[in-house]
Amino acid sequence: MIDLRGKRILFTGRLRSFRRFQAQQLATILGAKPVNGIDKKVDILVVGIISKPYDQLLTTQKLTYARTYGIPKIDELAF
Repeated sequence: MIDLRGKRILFTGRLRSFRRFQAQQLATILGAKPVNGIDKKVDILVVGIISKPYDQLLTTQKLTYARTYGIPKIDELAF
């Protein structure tokens, strides 16, 4: 299990196991600080399912930013 205490955490994509607000509540219970926007201060990006039309790249602005600035990414299962 990942230690989330004191970490700024952000979610992107559709989550299978939780609604977004439920995931944010769980993150808070685990000691993390859920945030709503991406910036360099985000510690962990939780990536759910990214679905787009077949001719578009499977990414989000949050995921692209995280890749650019080296923000660690985990999937919903790891969360």
